[in-house]
Amino acid sequence: MSKKYLVLIATFAIVLSCFKNSEGLKKNDVPALVNQFLAMHVQYHSLNDELSERILDNLIMSLDYGKYYFYRKDIEGFQKYRHKIDDYVQNNQFDFLDDIYSVYRKRFLESNNLINELIKSKFDFTVDEKIIVDRDKVDYAETKAEMRDRWRKNVKLQLLNYLSSGQSLAEAKKKLAKKYDLLNKRVEEIDEEKLLDRFMNAFSMSLDPHSNYLTQEENEDFSISMKLKLEGIGVRLKSEDGFVIVESIIAGGAADKLPDKIKLKPGDKVIAVAQGDGEPLDVVDMDLRDVVKKIRGTKGTEVRLTVLRESGEGNKPIRMVVPIVREEISLKDSAAESQILTIDGDKSRKVGYIKLPSFYYDKERGKSSSGDVREILLKLKAEKVKGIILDLRGNPGGLLNEAIDIAGFFIAGGPVLQIVDGRNRPHVVNDNDESIVYDGPMVVLIDKFSASASEILAGAIKDYRRGLIVGPDSTFGKGTVQSYNELPFKKGAIKITISIFYQPDGSSNQLTGIAPDIKVPDLSSIWDIGESKNKYPLKWKKIPSAEHRKYNLVNEAIISQLGGESLARINASEKYRKLNEKIKKYKEQINSKTISLKEESAIEKQKQKELEKTFNKESGKKLIDLENDLFLGEAFKITGNYINRVGK
Repeated sequence: MSKKYLVLIATFAIVLSCFKNSEGLKKNDVPALVNQFLAMHVQYHSLNDELSERILDNLIMSLDYGKYYFYRKDIEGFQKYRHKIDDYVQNNQFDFLDDIYSVYRKRFLESNNLINELIKSKFDFTVDEKIIVDRDKVDYAETKAEMRDRWRKNVKLQLLNYLSSGQSLAEAKKKLAKKYDLLNKRVEEIDEEKLLDRFMNAFSMSLDPHSNYLTQEENEDFSISMKLKLEGIGVRLKSEDGFVIVESIIAGGAADKLPDKIKLKPGDKVIAVAQGDGEPLDVVDMDLRDVVKKIRGTKGTEVRLTVLRESGEGNKPIRMVVPIVREEISLKDSAAESQILTIDGDKSRKVGYIKLPSFYYDKERGKSSSGDVREILLKLKAEKVKGIILDLRGNPGGLLNEAIDIAGFFIAGGPVLQIVDGRNRPHVVNDNDESIVYDGPMVVLIDKFSASASEILAGAIKDYRRGLIVGPDSTFGKGTVQSYNELPFKKGAIKITISIFYQPDGSSNQLTGIAPDIKVPDLSSIWDIGESKNKYPLKWKKIPSAEHRKYNLVNEAIISQLGGESLARINASEKYRKLNEKIKKYKEQINSKTISLKEESAIEKQKQKELEKTFNKESGKKLIDLENDLFLGEAFKITGNYINRVGK
């Protein structure tokens, strides 16, 4: 074990010994915990005025994200703490927390009275007014009249959410009043421990987007999410405008196996959850984590979801009850898959296609992404394919060692990445196997949702000039690694960014991602996401390149020729013309950051329908669907031209 890790372990042990033998954070625990973050973090090693500013901003935002409680004069009053929080923490002084919270509590009670008054008033849902939902485009209110109008629009929006789920206005008002009554009770329950939890998150997230303090409850949720197996229904959910919405269906999961008539679809709104034959519980405006807890459960038990689905007829949603028996979801449900496609019908020109959804390892089954990909490559070689497409689109990462092993299948040994921890010289991680599983032409597909380990693999292939990278945009841009440690006495856990990844050539995918050699339009580019969009992302400086061989299967001449041919096809395609129009339109819609407060607004309904129709990808679809996946179709054409240029 290296000296640096011995130092980190020793430091961690010393910090743990400082904790009080009692559950939950106490004020005396905080300085030691802060010092632990600083001792292990890749860039920040001491509290300073810059971090103090960030902590204050994060703390305010955690209490009042939408700017519905604090007035501008309140924010100005908090500025006296702006450059002092670092000193207060080291001296174990937390009076500033009590001060900020007392103002928040006062404003919360004022707003609650205002909300109850507004709920009883009349609303004109025929007026086509807008509410801005982008926090950065809204300033803090200066007057009570301004705050009142802000809340009027907010209440109107929430009532519309209930109305759109088929409830009467009277029912909607009753439920909204109950919601804020429950919220008031939650605020009343905020004690010293919960305030310290908020502070620790405000501090940890001032370091970078991926360093976090997790409460004991959050730690338990995280542990469940990281297990190879999960007992549930196999659905990814998101929260939007008060609704829990089905984002995607996990292939092979319980929801994926339902009959077509009751099969869930992306865009479905979950409005109630029942356990077996029990009473359905309304989950509109419920926190997403609470809804997930109610859906998750023991294998073999039944959960019933009441969902709303846009019918496409008369703007009236369909209400349906979907019974699902929970089962174990394992890695085999999202394993690597492959298929062979011939180019232009020529059976002698076969291309092997590999879809890799994540980098996984299942010890119990002896199954891994590297093992599966190796087996697939050998099978494709036996079929005498002329080239290979490795599809990493939507791959969020996973186990780093798996990505390193897979990179090694295409190179004869050498560095795959470098790791910098901010204290020592870069650590080079090599593929030590000099054998190559596949040495023919390869094309790697990426998009904005390719992240972390996906970027390491794509970056290595690009640095070695081993294959062609094709995508609509650069990858996500997450080039950091985190250490996760549980704390004693049920005080939660800490996740700390301890190093930054670099490609073999000394550049990092952090912030910028891996850029494609050839760009091909795709709808995924409408989403304005990426590490650079996060708050306080870490920056990096170039380091020396690790010595590695260049295969020169890709060069500027090849990129220029194939890119030009691809662009000509795209410009001549009517389908791509329509796709580019959609991309432009959807980008404008998503970036508008406003919501209509007009009931049955034709414009808003049409936006929602078009977006849901566009992204409604039926589970169980074909692995290669050139009819609906324009991007993949063009990728095969590029691969065919690439084989002609460099194929053996």
